[in-house]
Amino acid sequence: MNTTVKESAGKLLVAVIEKHKCDAAMKAARTAGAPGGTVLMGRGTAQNKWLRLLGLDDVEKELLYTLLPTRLVRPVMDALRSTPALSRTRGIIFTIDVLEAVRPSGSAPVSSSPSQEDSMSDHRPEPSGYELLSVIVNHGSADQVMDAARNAGATGGTVIHARGTARPDDASFFGITIVPEKELVMILSPTGKSERIMESIRASFKDAEPGSGIAFRTAVEAFEPLGLKAGS
Repeated sequence: MNTTVKESAGKLLVAVIEKHKCDAAMKAARTAGAPGGTVLMGRGTAQNKWLRLLGLDDVEKELLYTLLPTRLVRPVMDALRSTPALSRTRGIIFTIDVLEAVRPSGSAPVSSSPSQEDSMSDHRPEPSGYELLSVIVNHGSADQVMDAARNAGATGGTVIHARGTARPDDASFFGITIVPEKELVMILSPTGKSERIMESIRASFKDAEPGSGIAFRTAVEAFEPLGLKAGS
């Protein structure tokens, strides 16, 4: 099991693009060597002029998640940016070091063997200077998150609809378990602004019930625009 993770799941590549474009994106990624992926539906919240030029203020978005070994990050990103089917779309692509993200706090990073590291060193993405802020809250609270984030300098984000996991003590109605709906708010932020944005979000929910949400940060690699360039 560990060997499989090391060989195939070094990086999580995320593409945020216009609705109905993920099939073309997945086909391009597979052609470049990606083993597969997952598509999520979301909505954009951006109000910044630069993000509007990229098309990230559209209401409906699709997110493509695919796990890649480090050596395939650049080929897959290049394939996404150059495929004709995506040449007139707008969006962003970025990667996250999955093994670094999931390791327990304070433990040593999980890494491949020295020979694997040497063979992949030429393919490592440069640090992007961005972080991904992920905030999971009850349904209907995403706008509150984004208002607080914008007050601290955030320019936009993407909202994904989700649900909590069923538990024995969840409320039930006529024998049907009611699982609370959730919203996942994803915000790409320059590293220097991340702490201020997170603090603003925490302050906005200071009177909320305990357990009503969680927030965490993850370093982002290889952050690039996809499709049309700003101003084109």
